[in-house]
Amino acid sequence: MIKLDNLNWDDLKYLVAVSRNESLAKAATALKVNHSTVFRRINHLEEALGAKVFIRSSDGYHLSELGMDILNYVEDIVDRVADIQLALDNQNNGLYGQINLTVPHNFGYAFLPKYIGDFQKEHPEIIVNLHVTNNDCNLSKREADLAIRACPAPPDYLVGKHLFSLRWSAYASEEYLAEHGEPETVDDLPRHKLICSHINLMNLPAFKWIRENIPAENIAARSNDLVSMSALAVAGVGIALLPDDQAKPSLKRLFTVDFINPSNIWLLYHPDMRNCRRLKVFKEFLIDKLRTEPLFIEYNCQVDR
Repeated sequence: MIKLDNLNWDDLKYLVAVSRNESLAKAATALKVNHSTVFRRINHLEEALGAKVFIRSSDGYHLSELGMDILNYVEDIVDRVADIQLALDNQNNGLYGQINLTVPHNFGYAFLPKYIGDFQKEHPEIIVNLHVTNNDCNLSKREADLAIRACPAPPDYLVGKHLFSLRWSAYASEEYLAEHGEPETVDDLPRHKLICSHINLMNLPAFKWIRENIPAENIAARSNDLVSMSALAVAGVGIALLPDDQAKPSLKRLFTVDFINPSNIWLLYHPDMRNCRRLKVFKEFLIDKLRTEPLFIEYNCQVDR
């Protein structure tokens, strides 16, 4: 008979996280702990229960029958506890504590490190945890407090602050242009080598156009990440269609691709965090930094206040 005498109730949030993510690594990312902590807490839970809550397989962790029964009881409780924590954090009017910020890859590499460094010189008691990913994070479950994302409009359940719009342009290295010549318009691109997407970026308008208009033999390389596409262009592999935040001194901006609608960049946060003072201070700091970023000034990306 299974008894709860030795159960650590805090272990249950690890069960919920692993069940939602189906892997220890992804659960660790969601909980902001390391992989070994999740592994240890799941083992501890199973030892306390004297039974397996997960079936381990080559494609991840899947709930056992007992695990599913437990999840049905505790999942809502774990979420409500997270809501309570969010409400308590919102009452923190001091300039201390942590901010969990998620940003796309290029923002995480090119801009945010220096912004965070400057911010912590002014506010050393506020720790900014940077989560760099193009995947969505659940702000309701505290996977992030603040997100920078490209989207047409913010989801109904989040508060959104429009930052600016990024145009898309054609970019190439001087090395490539010296060898292949310089296209003057989009109509010239089918005669050139292009860098295209695969997997998760296939449905973006730029890459739909490439697949429909560029001969297969002229696709020089593919990538599932805009930062690596930019790097491929720098290496002279071909021409890349990129949002203007990917601009680099080693790339020549050839022309704006007018048929691609600009990408709207939003700052998103949960409504329960609307009055959190440390979040307000960081948001204002971040917007001021973006307004004075030379790249965005050069390409006329006017940051909204």
